[in-house]
Amino acid sequence: MATTLLKRTAAIWVPPHSVGERALVAEASLVVMLPAPESSGGVGWARASLEALPAVKSAVLIFDARDVTLMPVKLPPLSGARLARALPNLVEDALLQDAQGCAYALGPRLPDERRLVAVIDRSWLEFVVGAIERRGVRVTAAWPAQLVLPVAEGAWSIACVQDGLAIRTGEFDGFGWTASKDADFRTEALVAAAEAGTQVAGRPQSIAAFAEDRSWQKSVERAEQQIGVPIVLSGLPQPQPAPLDLLSARQGSASGRWFSSVDWRAWRLPAALAAGCVFAWLIGLNLHWAQLARERAQLRAQMELTFRQAFPNAQVVVDPVLQMQRQVSDLRLRAGQSGPDDFLPMIARFAGALGPRANDALASLEYRDGKLRARFQQNFFDGPGARETLRAAFRQRGLNLQFEGEGDAIALVSLQT
Repeated sequence: MATTLLKRTAAIWVPPHSVGERALVAEASLVVMLPAPESSGGVGWARASLEALPAVKSAVLIFDARDVTLMPVKLPPLSGARLARALPNLVEDALLQDAQGCAYALGPRLPDERRLVAVIDRSWLEFVVGAIERRGVRVTAAWPAQLVLPVAEGAWSIACVQDGLAIRTGEFDGFGWTASKDADFRTEALVAAAEAGTQVAGRPQSIAAFAEDRSWQKSVERAEQQIGVPIVLSGLPQPQPAPLDLLSARQGSASGRWFSSVDWRAWRLPAALAAGCVFAWLIGLNLHWAQLARERAQLRAQMELTFRQAFPNAQVVVDPVLQMQRQVSDLRLRAGQSGPDDFLPMIARFAGALGPRANDALASLEYRDGKLRARFQQNFFDGPGARETLRAAFRQRGLNLQFEGEGDAIALVSLQT
């Protein structure tokens, strides 16, 4: 089945979460096995960064064993959303990180009526899958590294890759272990991982070791002498289909997963600059408003002072401009003079604006509060530009002509301000 798989899709071994998201994108941290051609006699692995990922249509992701915890869990008789809500509470005592920040993939049922559960950091899972998919690659599955290794009765499988170890001790058992680039440290890691696995799964009869490159050979030979179990070293094998898929642990809609996969840290500087610009704009806007308010207060005080100087007997000043207009109008009346908005000056301007057709233009005319309300004859506006021509004539006389409706013959005439 694995051979058939690799004829259709690539396999990508994802680095551990500890390398960071930027290293995944820019550094050659991915171990990629491209689909094998029919005539291929072996399996070829190559290092690549996400930016330099070869052009493939689909891929299977193999997550580092150090990022995936496998545990058998006794599940309550729940299903669907209720079981998903209950899982964090069932496994939180066995986790070092917040259980609410993890994703949970359910595996097969075990003989002791428990069920295999794979736990992985949700943000890392979403980031890796989203980053691969944005490269135009369809992710068909996501498997724990410890469960893609070959399994045999009484034997273990160890993958030496990404400066770490993926150990499979049984059909549904396995764990990850941190190694190093140093040969001595790698030997110590192999011995320590074997001792830890022995305490859980018993001593194996043999160990099949699979290394990414030949730099692991000396470390494996030394570890074989210390462990006392024969170890056969070879290259990385074709991945075996795992009994569970980490993609089943993804929750929410595609848009929600997209938002969670965005590297918001890259937007911190632009967001800070944008916030600073908005803050500066708000400060400038308030300062300008304060300046205008101060100028308004000064102008009003000046108008009130001018009004009181002209009319010292006024007791209360509410609206200096309106009160000044009324006082000036009263003075004109007492002196026998007419103001520009009185009836006679207004009707004189009105007649001058109408011109020779004034006699036949009006049906009625009213004067009130310094404004004329004129009702024109219906045939007075023959022609498409008659209204605009009339408005222009009134503007030349210092009057505003405003019709009540576009097709109405009633208009209001007032002084221009």
